[in-house]
Amino acid sequence: MRLKTSLLGVLAAAGIFAAGGAAAEYPERPVTLVIGYPAGGGTDIQSRALVPYLEKYLGTSVVVENREGAGGLIGATYIANAKPDGYTIGALNFPSMYSPIVQGNASYKEDAFTPLANQIGGDLALTVNKVSPIKTAREFVEAAKASPVVVGVTGIGHPSQITALLFEDAAGVKLNFVPFNGGGPARLAMLGDHVTLGFMNLNEVFADNRSGALRVLATSGTERSPLSPDVPTFKEAGYDVQFSLLAGFGAPKGLPADVEAKLVDAFQKALKDPDYLADAKKRELTMLPLTQAEFAEALKKGNANLAELWKSKPWTK
Repeated sequence: MRLKTSLLGVLAAAGIFAAGGAAAEYPERPVTLVIGYPAGGGTDIQSRALVPYLEKYLGTSVVVENREGAGGLIGATYIANAKPDGYTIGALNFPSMYSPIVQGNASYKEDAFTPLANQIGGDLALTVNKVSPIKTAREFVEAAKASPVVVGVTGIGHPSQITALLFEDAAGVKLNFVPFNGGGPARLAMLGDHVTLGFMNLNEVFADNRSGALRVLATSGTERSPLSPDVPTFKEAGYDVQFSLLAGFGAPKGLPADVEAKLVDAFQKALKDPDYLADAKKRELTMLPLTQAEFAEALKKGNANLAELWKSKPWTK
């Protein structure tokens, strides 16, 4: 089960009348894009890459605001509780921002967000520090069966941990997790050998795999990723594990229809902009542009699967 996960954004026009009696058009001031993860992580980097193009089609400046903490829960809660006027939108990741709902420790519900568009899809990667003697997924399993293994993940209920839980079942092993506050801190911990083994977002470690600083042993896609074509999938390595994250944009529910429409239109145009596509290719972003309807449907199915997984493998216990 690989769920692709994505981030959401929205803007709202409020029908305020100016001095001359004409209705003010949205947007009439800068829009804030909230990212619930630290600067330098995958969500931050890919979201910022789209900002100049979103500004182009929205017709106003977009200010990025990192509100990290609690594995993304702080940022997600802020977005869910923001005024639905189109001036606060946010990066919306699956499953990271939805896992707390299943766990029962989120103050918001699944319908608290208005999905706008998905930007990125991504594989998860079984990764080791260069000093590790482990060279394959099979050797990792042998080590895990021989003695307790500690692995780093990007957060509780994040796609990296969900993938690790699926791997536990497929490989017949038990793993001990060290959660970090996002992919950036997790990557730095692995590079510093504070955690030798980990499940990571491939988007965040493929360059380290190429340089030799980290070693990716297997990835969770249905086929090999162009970011690491020499690395086998879990399926190829002998383990039936398939999972993907989604990273898109959304806004708090309750946006005025005209504001929502303008946001959706701006995101779609930004994601199709030739200059953005060239920039994304240069950055090697794993593009998965979904329309508002496609993104909403993917989230609906993903959340249903997440709830089922929670019944058999509650990841906070």
